[in-house]
Amino acid sequence: MELAVEKEPIPEQAAPRGRSIWRALPSFREARPGLLAMLVIALFCELPGIPWPFTIHALLKYIDEVLPPIYGKGLFVDLLHFNYVLIALVAGIVIRNVIGVPRSWEPGLSYSSVFMNTAIVMLGSQYLLRDLVRIGTVAVALMVVFVFGAAALVIFLGRLFRVNDALTGVLAAGFSSCGVSASVAAAPIVGARSEEVTYSIATILSFGLLCLFTLPYIGRALGMEDFAYGIWSAVGILNSAQVIASGFMYSFDAGKVAGFVNIARVVLIPAAVLFIGILILSRQVTQAKINKMQVIREKFPVFVFGFFALWLARCLGMFPRPAVEAMSSVMTWFFTLSFVGLGLQTKLGDLRKAGLHGVMIGYLAGVVKILLSLAAIMLLLKLGMLRRG
Repeated sequence: MELAVEKEPIPEQAAPRGRSIWRALPSFREARPGLLAMLVIALFCELPGIPWPFTIHALLKYIDEVLPPIYGKGLFVDLLHFNYVLIALVAGIVIRNVIGVPRSWEPGLSYSSVFMNTAIVMLGSQYLLRDLVRIGTVAVALMVVFVFGAAALVIFLGRLFRVNDALTGVLAAGFSSCGVSASVAAAPIVGARSEEVTYSIATILSFGLLCLFTLPYIGRALGMEDFAYGIWSAVGILNSAQVIASGFMYSFDAGKVAGFVNIARVVLIPAAVLFIGILILSRQVTQAKINKMQVIREKFPVFVFGFFALWLARCLGMFPRPAVEAMSSVMTWFFTLSFVGLGLQTKLGDLRKAGLHGVMIGYLAGVVKILLSLAAIMLLLKLGMLRRG
């Protein structure tokens, strides 16, 4: 009995330390094969500033020069718009699902989220105060409306199709706020089991991939400006990684706008999780015991502070122009590494795990969100309420 008493405090002392994202990641020794693989693949995709001519991008340009032009344009670069984002994603997906990924790579691939967050932090160095003025409060308000509106829509559809509250809750978080991260954050609040979180993630990833490879072409077919498309991708697409990829796939300016507007959605994760928890538990109001401050403290994305710190430093003129250009290149390196990692982790076979009901609810809500946000953006542009400053 004495031994049991002495051992009881140990897990309690260790638990808080386990919350750190760094302690949750594999050690560098374990991650080294996967990190090296991502770096090599990214190098062959193309990294700015590195004089390496044997890249997939260079190969596609060569093929475009050899093939006869289509309406005066090259197939891959001009028509299909294969840039570093699309190349990195497709390369990772092909390697994962055609060639296969060794088990030794898996620990290193988990660092792709760290690369993405680091790149988003460095993205703050590419903005000035006028960029916030240009985007305006209307775009941020649009994001807020669609975050909470999409959550309410998914919960309504879940009850309409008689899907259990736990699966509905994690789907609502994923399709309203920030994809996989929001679903994982909402799981303990709504009491979702691991398989329900898996179904939600599978639905989110499959829908996100569909958006990622179709929305840029829809935007070009509609003749959307970079500014409008950046806002649309941030409002309509799910994961931050997918938002950033879609924006930069369209253009660099669209990617900047998408990244800035997406920060508003990331900041809203704790509020969205609380909102969903309250709606899901509304049938058992007396049993709903949600510690709001704890949710905000645990779920708030800390990297947002880094983004705003670099943005403030840029606004104050602390970075000379060469430093800003250098950070832009390094930011692109991190984005490329994260997109390669995202592709290498995409198992197309797992996308079937969502189940019919999960796919129906998620896809229906996602399509409605994309169509309504597109209509709202077009209307606001026509009325002059949403335009470049």
